[in-house]
Amino acid sequence: MFYLSRRAIYIVVSLSEDYNVRWFREDDEDAYIAGLNRNLYNEYDKAIFDWKWRKNPVNIGFIPIAVVEHNKNDLVAFNSFIPIEIRRGKQIFRAIQGCDGFVEPKHRRRGLFQRTLVFLEEEALRLDAEFLMGFNLIEAAGAAHKAGSKIAYDMNKCFIKPENVRVSHSKDVNLKLINVETLHRLYLEWAENSRLFNINRTLEYLRWKIKQHPFKKLQPYTVSQNHNIIGYVVTDKVTESEKTTLTINDYNPGLISKHLGSIVEKLNELNDDLTVIEVDTIQGGERQKTARKLGFKITPWYRVIMKALKGTEQREGNVYWRSLKLSYIRNWHLAESDIF
Repeated sequence: MFYLSRRAIYIVVSLSEDYNVRWFREDDEDAYIAGLNRNLYNEYDKAIFDWKWRKNPVNIGFIPIAVVEHNKNDLVAFNSFIPIEIRRGKQIFRAIQGCDGFVEPKHRRRGLFQRTLVFLEEEALRLDAEFLMGFNLIEAAGAAHKAGSKIAYDMNKCFIKPENVRVSHSKDVNLKLINVETLHRLYLEWAENSRLFNINRTLEYLRWKIKQHPFKKLQPYTVSQNHNIIGYVVTDKVTESEKTTLTINDYNPGLISKHLGSIVEKLNELNDDLTVIEVDTIQGGERQKTARKLGFKITPWYRVIMKALKGTEQREGNVYWRSLKLSYIRNWHLAESDIF
């Protein structure tokens, strides 16, 4: 059950005579949504807020959004930290992911974003999170780096129009719609024995992400080759301003690098209303090389940052969990669905 901690309301850190940082209160919601639509989104609304912050099965008892007040009553900056679970094999631990932050234009270049990260570090014990992971635009990543976060690697967005999808009449793979329960089983088959860090996909979490999303239409599929299931993909479809985008939202490791062309061809056959098909890739990785060969356009998108909080440490420019380097991309499996 979600609840708002009374204690969280009154924690305030002074920036100067004019600025204070504190945790989000329920009466901040309208200002937060309005500010996001001025600075970051076009159609962020209460349904999205409720889904992300009140219905999320991973929560820490209050809404962890840092709020910067100017002169005690003017809300000028927000930085959000959504709770997540990280899995490695059978080990599961807590982290937070930075998302949905902004500073109002006339208050920028005053270190407010960096100060929210310092506030987060001061509150680390209450958050029950071992580290922060963020998928930041380049400008925000620079500010996070100044506040002590480590830049791990870059992610790019790959786009292709349906008419440019190469038709090979390939029988390489087949896709079949499945339910969330089957998807969860397929996820666990590799995750419980994997050495890769990944966002833990419990059945409750997958139901929330796939069945309860306010506006995305999500579809999970098995991917089969020679009648044998070799993995899964999840797509999301969104229509905005007469443009319909299909994103390859989730998949198990290695699948997309090997079978991107055949999977995209099948998805294109199954959807006759698309404007563009997209997939995220690690900059310089095998998925990106495959996408470029298939005719995808590559656009710089995110810079991934990490910051040790509790139970992790930073040394020599990296973030470590025990003896494992969190900030080393080859230790991770991350898909578009993992980015909030």
